[in-house]
Amino acid sequence: MDPLAQAVLIWDQERLAPACDRSEAVKAGVEAYLGRPVFGGEPSLTIRVRVSRENGGGTVATVSQEDGSGRAWGERSVTGRDCESLDEPLTLVVALMIDASSTAAEPGASEPKDAEPTSPTAPSRPPAPVVAPTNEGPIETVPSLQRASYEPGHWAVYASAITTMGLLPDPGFGVALDARLKPGRFWGLSLDAALLAPDREPVDSGRLELRLAEAGLGLCPLQGISEAVWWSACGKVALARLQVRSVGLDGARSKTEWLAMPGLSVAGAWLPRGWLFVGAGLEGSFPVSADRYLYRDVLGTSHLAFQMSSFALTARLGVGLIVR
Repeated sequence: MDPLAQAVLIWDQERLAPACDRSEAVKAGVEAYLGRPVFGGEPSLTIRVRVSRENGGGTVATVSQEDGSGRAWGERSVTGRDCESLDEPLTLVVALMIDASSTAAEPGASEPKDAEPTSPTAPSRPPAPVVAPTNEGPIETVPSLQRASYEPGHWAVYASAITTMGLLPDPGFGVALDARLKPGRFWGLSLDAALLAPDREPVDSGRLELRLAEAGLGLCPLQGISEAVWWSACGKVALARLQVRSVGLDGARSKTEWLAMPGLSVAGAWLPRGWLFVGAGLEGSFPVSADRYLYRDVLGTSHLAFQMSSFALTARLGVGLIVR
């Protein structure tokens, strides 16, 4: 029986992205560590690696081994911030499991064995410690300073159809474009712009025509991704341009006003393909506008034509893409 165990590596990444398949990198690292081919020939050992995402955003890999008869033992777990960060600890765990199986398969000192020629080109390596088969939590290699895992960065861009109440005399409809950036070690940032369709408000024998456009910048203390779900909550300030023009009235006039609109927004999205963004959002804002638009009838009496509400609500539904 060949005392140098051969193995097959089975990699299970559940529903994680294809980039999470690090099996080839782990195989190459194990063979470099052991100094010989390991994966091939007639395997006597099966190594199973199951990779999943933790609730806190980190990645955990559980490693177990099976012999030719299907007996399983020696389960180990390693964690990292993402799949790539697991390469080094997984390489060590798998190499130690295979090396321990090879050691267990070597004949005893009392048994005769043929002397094998020593290859002059075989790389030398320090003896590896044997891993005792237990089920007592993560493997520890050498003492090291631990760093807390953090949410990987990402950015999202999406276009939306929007509807508003409180900014114009009637419910408004329009389009918006949003960009949201989430650095790995900081709060998210948002940048958006919106344009509403013109609103026409009848007054006496004429009408008022109102046009509104806005652009906003926000800071998002809550923003992240979990599997196929994205979410964001932001505080923001928008700058709006309101143009009001009277038509068919005596002394037709036109006026443009700039106003600030602080507010809060929440948004969520479903990621059906990992990068495709299908989301919805809700935003409340507090327009800072004191203007009241009046008109006079034929008798000279003043009437209120329009005054912007002190609170406005905007809903949006859109599609876009997200890059992690």
